[in-house]
Formats: sequence, structure tokens, C-alpha cells
Amino acid sequence: MLLGAMNYSNSMAFVLTFWLGSVWLVSLLYTYRNLAKLEVKLATTEPCFAGGYAVFNLLLNNHQAGQRFDIGVKGHHCTNTISINAEDHRLFRLAIPAPQRGRLKLGRIALSSCYPLGLFRAWAYVDVEGDSLVYPCPVEHAPLPQTSQASGERIDTAEEGGDDFHGFRRYHAGDSPRHIFWKALARERGLVTKQFQQHQSLEQWFDWVDCRGVDVETRLSQLCRWLLDADNQQQRFGLRLPGVVLSPAQGEAQLVLCLTQLALFGEPE
Repeated sequence: MLLGAMNYSNSMAFVLTFWLGSVWLVSLLYTYRNLAKLEVKLATTEPCFAGGYAVFNLLLNNHQAGQRFDIGVKGHHCTNTISINAEDHRLFRLAIPAPQRGRLKLGRIALSSCYPLGLFRAWAYVDVEGDSLVYPCPVEHAPLPQTSQASGERIDTAEEGGDDFHGFRRYHAGDSPRHIFWKALARERGLVTKQFQQHQSLEQWFDWVDCRGVDVETRLSQLCRWLLDADNQQQRFGLRLPGVVLSPAQGEAQLVLCLTQLALFGEPE
């Protein structure tokens, strides 16, 4: 275009040529500035089971007065695009395939930008420190071992405020009027009180030696299924692994603690 403008001495061709050159240079500067001084941190991770996707929550901080547009974030063949307002931050979820149990490191991610016109592409590699836990993949079905079922005891206590109806007994002073069987009084059978039975859950012990699998991963998958089933039934459960003993407890914290031991089994401390 410049040669044509010089050949024909056309002023409008000169204007168009230099205008396009200015746009070219300004686009190069803005593409670079869209990534410059962008801060990336690992916020949290979401564990998963082997064969699923571990989620890494990345925090992208923009400390500059200008907005960031169309930032591409790529890690392990997973790419997404986000924009960040001026002096703001964005939480970004990056899902990484987790083929096997253990610790899954996020490692290096790539940030890229083609803003504003797509004439140039700026990129940067960031090594993010952090990892996510990958639990063993549970087997589809695994009956609880007989030794585990016999190791716990179910204690039934008849008390006020229990769960299930247990029977009747004679009225004692101080019994709650809500538990008096008034129909018996109307039939001239005297005052009787309803009894309710409260059940305390079984204490399940899941032991490494109770697994039927011949290899390590099969045993861990079977233990994982037992832990999930016991937690769904709101039971107290403990775990015995070679060198590890976790006392029986109940709740999400106990489940996470046991699954963590399964995920890290065999890894050097």
C-alpha cells in the first residue's frame, strides 16, 4: 500500500497506510498489556475419585486500572476464557482429568491473549504450586465383611425422646403428658406411658485383611466402597491399614480422613 501511494502520489492512500500501521502497533501494545502483571494463585482444590476430574480453583488478580479481556487459561488440554474487571479478581475453575489415585499436581498452565484485534497472540507460562487428592475409584458393589459387622454392637436404650416406639409401661410421676396413652385411660385401664427406643449406630471396622482383592488397587477400591456405604447409612466406622489405624467416628470429616489415607496409601511420607 505504501508503494502504491508513493507511485500514484495519492494523499488518501498515504493516510490509510499510516493509519493501518498505527493500528498494528497499538494492537501489539494492548495485546501485551492484557497479560502484563496479572497475578495467578491457587485458591482451593476439590478432590475426586480416580477416573473423574479434579477441580483446581485459581484466583486471578488484576491490580491494574484497566480491564482484562478474553484471557485464555489452559492446563492439561483444558482451555477456558475469562475477563477481569479493573482492580478486581476472578475465581476460575480448571478441571483436570485424574486417571489414577494419589496426588495430582496442577503444574504448569498457560495464559494467552489475542485481544483486541487478533493480530497478535501473547502468552505466558505459570508454574502453580499445589496438588489435589484423587481417591481410589470405588467398586460398584461390595458386601460388608462379616468380621466388620460382628465387631460393632448396637445398643438399644428405651428413653424419652427416642426414635422408635418400644412398648408401654406403668405411669410414673414426672412422665411427659405427651407420652401418656390416653386411650387406655378412657378404657379404664389406668395410666400407661409410651416407651420409645433409641438406637445407637454400629461401629464398623474396615480392615485391610478383610478385602478380597489380590492387588493393592482392588483392595483400596473395595475399602472405598465400604466407607461410602457406611457414611450413607450414617454409621460410625474406623479404618485399619498397614501402619495406619483410624478410630471409629461418624460424619463427613471422618469420611474425608479415611479416603485421604486410601489416596495416599503407599506414598513415602
